[in-house]
Amino acid sequence: MTAARTLAEQALREYLADPVAGRAAATRARDEALAERDWSTASLAERVLALIAGHLADSVAAQRHGEAAVRHGTRAGDAGAVALARADLAYVHARCGRTQAALRELARVPDVPGPDAGSLLMKRALALETLGRWNAALETYERALRVVRRSGDGQELGLLLANRGVLHIRLGRAGAAEHDFLEADALLATVGSGMHRTIVQHNLGYVAALRGHVPLALSRYDDAERGYLEHREVPLELWMDRCELLLAAGLGAEARAAAQRAVELATARREPAELAEARLRLAQAALADGDPAAAQDLADSAARALSRQRRPGWAALAYWTRLQACAVQQPDGVDVPLLRRAATRLERAGWPGTALEARLQAAQVALALGRRDTALADLAQVRAARSTGPVWHRQLGWHAEALHRLSTGDRTGALRAAARGIALVDEHRATLGATDLRAAASGRAEALAALGLELAVAGGRAETVWCWTERTRAAALLRPPAQPRDTEDVETDLAELRALVRQHQQAAQAAEPDPALVRRQVQLEERIRRAPRRADGDGGPGQRFEPRQVLAALGERALVEFAVVDGRLTAVVAVAGRVRVHRLGPVDAVAREMHHLFFALRRMAGPVAGPGLRSRLATAAARIDAAVLAPLAAEFGDRDLVVVPTQPLHALPWSVLPSCRGRAVSVAPSAALWLTATGRPMPAGGRTVLVAGPDLVHAELEVKELAELHPGATVLTGDRARVADVLTATAGAALVHLAAHGRFRADAPQFSALDLADGPLTGHDVERLPVAPGCAVLSACETGTTAVLAGGELLGLAASLLAIGVRTVIAPVLQVPDAETAPLMTGLHSGLRAGQPAAAALAAAAERAAAGSDADAATAAAFICVGA
Repeated sequence: MTAARTLAEQALREYLADPVAGRAAATRARDEALAERDWSTASLAERVLALIAGHLADSVAAQRHGEAAVRHGTRAGDAGAVALARADLAYVHARCGRTQAALRELARVPDVPGPDAGSLLMKRALALETLGRWNAALETYERALRVVRRSGDGQELGLLLANRGVLHIRLGRAGAAEHDFLEADALLATVGSGMHRTIVQHNLGYVAALRGHVPLALSRYDDAERGYLEHREVPLELWMDRCELLLAAGLGAEARAAAQRAVELATARREPAELAEARLRLAQAALADGDPAAAQDLADSAARALSRQRRPGWAALAYWTRLQACAVQQPDGVDVPLLRRAATRLERAGWPGTALEARLQAAQVALALGRRDTALADLAQVRAARSTGPVWHRQLGWHAEALHRLSTGDRTGALRAAARGIALVDEHRATLGATDLRAAASGRAEALAALGLELAVAGGRAETVWCWTERTRAAALLRPPAQPRDTEDVETDLAELRALVRQHQQAAQAAEPDPALVRRQVQLEERIRRAPRRADGDGGPGQRFEPRQVLAALGERALVEFAVVDGRLTAVVAVAGRVRVHRLGPVDAVAREMHHLFFALRRMAGPVAGPGLRSRLATAAARIDAAVLAPLAAEFGDRDLVVVPTQPLHALPWSVLPSCRGRAVSVAPSAALWLTATGRPMPAGGRTVLVAGPDLVHAELEVKELAELHPGATVLTGDRARVADVLTATAGAALVHLAAHGRFRADAPQFSALDLADGPLTGHDVERLPVAPGCAVLSACETGTTAVLAGGELLGLAASLLAIGVRTVIAPVLQVPDAETAPLMTGLHSGLRAGQPAAAALAAAAERAAAGSDADAATAAAFICVGA
């Protein structure tokens, strides 16, 4: 064997691990072979260069090298070399969307006996798979497998099984795919093929995603990403697969970021087939992220490209995405025939889950139009999925079952079916350790929960209505967050993030922003966010909501829980051992008045208040009160209130309403969470911790005054108020007060934070507390604000505290002025010191402050008592 041949074969074996070195070796081998007129070796070297070009995002070079490989092989009279080069060239054409060119090359590839026979069949199958000829590809893989098993080549067998596993995924055969990948991984481990094992790990992650094992899928994707980075940049396929998983998990914004990365890489690679797929994923993510206009444009572009490329399977998915985007913007523009045709195309193209969604939507539109027979035909197909397949297919099946039973007049059966569908979501949520994943999972049940609630209200039984308002509400907060497996790494990242944020703030104050700091912050936040998502949930049964237990725990208090049914507020009132349901007015009218109320409060709290603001505030508050509480006043009288809001009432400063003025009001994310919080004993020892953050003029003065009310309290100010020290002191304390700058992050609610001496204390830090404090007072702007997700889930700093077991959180839902906050807090703590319950102490302090200046009144209104 010549030196050139040895070099070319070495490059072929090792180019995946180090493409740059492989390209140098293959180039040298080609040049030496050409000098020696060794056309067969030159063909091999050009083939390696073509493969490397494909992996280094240069499809033009891949085609050029592939054509050179064919020419040199033909000149050498080496039929095997020509066949292999043509098969590789067919794959290049397929990836570029040149379907006819790919098929022409495949037609010119002969079956060549000998050692290359298995490899040749595998390449043919891979090209057919890329073209969407999945059945033909599977048959070709089977032929290749018989040949390669006889050869005894472990590495080639591993690669073949890995490639066939991908096809099994496309055909919806998760079990067969996992079997192939696991056997491939074992084979590749024996030959030390690290890069190929990384690809297998990536694909095993996809299998886990198909089966709904979100933490396992994310963990495998993270492992694959690290493996790729050891050798090359992360391929766009991983970003697309991560996007698909994040979409299934309900994390639209993050899915959109992943899809954007895939589009950027596909654009750089100049491969139209991959770019079309990436744009389609980006369209799906934009739709999930609440941007239907962008989704429609992207889906349009992808559909046209996929149709030109003659890839009907992917085109069907693109057309469906476009249809969904149109339906969001113009609901009346999407009719039953259009939806049914889309469902049929999706079924034929091999997208079973999406086809079920299309059929269910077609049935719902048909039912709304009174076309019962048409609807029942579609529902029958979706109902069949309720007992087998992935969890989301089964959930759709039970949704169809509920609609079917409702259409036949069986309301009780419809409610039972809806409950079965939501129970599947509950079981799935129990497998998730991360709070944000659990919260996002409830979005899957939102439509089914809304159907059940509508049926319950129509049925008229108050306790049933109450149970349905609780079905998904704040369910993620009822389980403590799981701790990440890589605890030390997360602690290191959190510490670096704190230092980085402080640097960024200092640079901003000096008017010298540093983009590098921002980029690093984004990277760290992504790593911190990912860590808990790899942890499994406890898998145990969820907490069953029992109305009678809540009624018993209320005692002399009253509870009002709000929900929205058909655009109107519905209130469940629980008081004196009984439950009643009241239908109220349109929720949109309340939302409009809340805009006026917040405008007045923000202006009153600002440095320059205008005339007439109190009057505007009073008018808006009276109108909201008339819409939400005044109609219920005869029920609850002068009792203390527990309020369980719905959107948009989560942000409402309840104390400004006439019905709440001077009244103790506790705001709870759900009745179940309130019951759990009420049952928690206060931590033993009665310790009090008082903390003042930096750069806040009155914070240390506020803490000093509170220390006089709480002799023996642990006081942390200045450099002592560092995150680690604050967390250590806070764990297991009876009362914690933190006076600091606060920030709510709507884009990343769990990174909402309090500024301490060494940087922000975030929700991720809070979730790491081993023992929760009893009561937490956050004297910091917006720390009571929460992001409201689909299904009634909440995320934010206050929500994180409730999730770890804090009984009561007192915090503002608005920005509050520093000077006016301190006296309000002193009044609050005076009440707490006198033994008043937290809600009563806050109400009394707020009532006194409301008689002061506009800023005093706005500050008092901003604080709410959340929890027990």
